[in-house]
Order: sequence, then C-alpha cells, then structure tokens
Amino acid sequence: MLKIKNIDAFFGKIQVLRRVSLHVERREIVSLIGANGAGKTTLLNVISGLHPSQNGSRIFLDGEIRGLKPEKIVALGILQVPEADKVFNPLTVLENLELGAYLRRQDQGQLVPEMEKVYQLFPILRDRQGQLAGTLSGGERQMLALGKALMGQPQLLMLDEPSLGLAPTVVSEIFRIIRSLNDRGITILLVEQNAKEALRICHRAYVLDTGRILLTGTGEELLNNEEVKRAFLGKDYRGKWER
Repeated sequence: MLKIKNIDAFFGKIQVLRRVSLHVERREIVSLIGANGAGKTTLLNVISGLHPSQNGSRIFLDGEIRGLKPEKIVALGILQVPEADKVFNPLTVLENLELGAYLRRQDQGQLVPEMEKVYQLFPILRDRQGQLAGTLSGGERQMLALGKALMGQPQLLMLDEPSLGLAPTVVSEIFRIIRSLNDRGITILLVEQNAKEALRICHRAYVLDTGRILLTGTGEELLNNEEVKRAFLGKDYRGKWER
C-alpha cells in the first residue's frame, strides 16, 4: 500500500532523517519504534505532506505522492492522528466528527451511517456529542481523535503516540481498538512509545535510531531481539536509546 524510499529530512541545517526506506502492506499494522528525537514524527509528517523532503519517493497505491498538498494526500486515504492537538478544543464532539468528514461534505447521505459506526465503536462519544472537546478526559480525547479520523474513511491510518499520557486501563482499551480497526480492514502505521505493546499487536516493525532504520522484523522477532530488549523492554538498561 505504501512504499517510501531514501527519504531525507531536515530542520534547518540539522538532518533528522537519513535515507529512510520502509513499506506497509495492505491490512498490516506496522509499528515504528525509537528513542525520543529519532525522527518518528517527522517521518509521519513527511508522508502526510506536512514536512518537506526533496528527495526519495513516496508511493501510495502505486501513485507518487511527493509534492502533493496535505489535503490531497488526505483525499487519497492517508490520515494522520497527531501526538498533540488531536482535536478542536472549542468545538463539540459532534462538530469534531463532522469536520473529520470535511472532504466528503458533498456526500451527506453517507455521513450519518458513518457517524453511527463511530458511535458503536466509541459509545462514550454518543453520550458526549454536545460536550466541548476541550473538556473531555485524555482517553475520551484520544477516542474522539480516532473517531474524527475514521470519518475521513482512511485506507492508511497513521497514529502518533496514541497511548501517551493515558492511564494503564485506558491504554489497554486503545490498543484493543487499534486491533479492532485493523480487523475491519484499515491499514495502520503506528508510532508508539510503549514499545512492548506496539510490538505485540503489529505484524512488522521498524526501529528508527538517529534518523536511520536500524532494525526491522516481525513484531515477535523484535520482541525477542536482545538489542531491542535492552533498549526498550529491559529495566536496567541505560544506553543511548530511551525506553
């Protein structure tokens, strides 16, 4: 579904991505793990068209998307749920969901059944639909962010740290929902600081270190990789990677 090759990216003169290549097959969950500052969010932003990269290729469904504006990339079916600013705080839950379908606003007949699917997946949002998004709990905001993205009918859903800052019980629910979305046919590229859970639910994963792909394999292979265990899963490691 997605194949990127030899991507570089910079912040000013600082290079944050170095010849990054990866691919995502249809109906996969692919996890991207790495230390803070490794370039994970930048890579998602390059794919979304939010961060410039002048070299390499980004092929989505057999078409080159390099140079397209973000709204064109969204219209093709790539939607990103960012780490921060996930929802529009001054708007209600219902208004956020409606905005998620903005590019489909001419297809009003489909919006009500699509919203009903979101409410079935996240019943709390039905109860909160008249409430301002800024007053929701952290877990409810994450559910709203996912629901808003689903209203755009993604083919590839890119999630940036969906469990960050959430209570453990909510984290478990978020990962259950991610698996459920994948079971429904949505392909997922997941950036996640909870490396153990990210590797448990994914089909394949990449380890990004200082802007380079360092390791790749199935989730199970990386869970059992000694280097990954020391860097992300162990209790006593104090090396260059943050857990």
